[in-house]
Amino acid sequence: MKRFITGFVSVLLVGLLAACGSDNQQNGKASAEGEKQDGPVEIKLGVGYATEENLWLIKVASELAPNYGEKYTLDLQQFRANTDRLNAYRANQIDGGTLGQGASIMSVAQGVDMKVVANIAKESMDEGFNSTFMGLKKAGYQSAADLTGKTIGIPDFKSPSDMWVRSSVRAAGLNPDKDVDYAVLPIPAMEEAVRSGKIDVGMFPQPFYDMAESSGDLDSVFSSKDGVPVEEDFLNLFLNPSFIEENKEAVQALVEDLQFMTQYYLENTVEARQKLLDAEFVLAEPEIYLNLTDYHRATDVSFDREGWDFVQDILLKEGWIEQEVDLDALIDDSFLAK
Repeated sequence: MKRFITGFVSVLLVGLLAACGSDNQQNGKASAEGEKQDGPVEIKLGVGYATEENLWLIKVASELAPNYGEKYTLDLQQFRANTDRLNAYRANQIDGGTLGQGASIMSVAQGVDMKVVANIAKESMDEGFNSTFMGLKKAGYQSAADLTGKTIGIPDFKSPSDMWVRSSVRAAGLNPDKDVDYAVLPIPAMEEAVRSGKIDVGMFPQPFYDMAESSGDLDSVFSSKDGVPVEEDFLNLFLNPSFIEENKEAVQALVEDLQFMTQYYLENTVEARQKLLDAEFVLAEPEIYLNLTDYHRATDVSFDREGWDFVQDILLKEGWIEQEVDLDALIDDSFLAK
């Protein structure tokens, strides 16, 4: 039987977003349910620990975003994992947020009403960084095939990382339900958990991968593409359909600014990352963070539909969803510049 180990390691949350919650979250009502107000629409988004630089920059460098402050403002609220974010969304505490591709599909399959309106980052076969699972170099793990009886750290069950692990373990000839164990940990806690032996291998997105790799005693074991060899829109921006309907101009403005800021980030990467460091949205060693290899990002923040079909097939095979969801209804690309 597979053992599920849930742990929370208290460490310095390197790479953690600065506190950016809003006092009015206590009202328990998202913008879509509030009264119409003059001025820009406040959009409450649930965000995470990593990979969201192009979205964070809209808040950090709002003076560069063409529509910010005129048509909308952002209230970014940080959540450890998908479950917490979705609970807040279903409680109408946020209007949307960032969510993995598979988690979006599963949420809709479970009756959660949402639309994804833009892509934030991709796991690409050909470009950019791929999320990597690392262990101690002295352990000598060469691939997922070496992990029989070992514990793998992931930030959440039925998350992209869980899918990558299961697919990679299965591709290596092991049974993901019998041959490995799992521990749920916040991403900033992975490195310490590996070093202390609480887990054998942990999931490292950027900038955590480069920080761990620079230490010299951790090594890559496998990556997201070992088991899912396809272009994934692995992190996306989702919103409440009711909020979209009531605030189309604000949503259009947000997506336009995300496109603008993604291009700015790609063309001025060091300068953009320095802004995030200065604002303490990212707490990392500058010499590492400013030069790390990033995920692939499309300047038009568009979707790759083939990847959505591929991921949905995996979810069906894993039994995480019982039947296909209508991807055409889930993916709303109407706000993307054509």
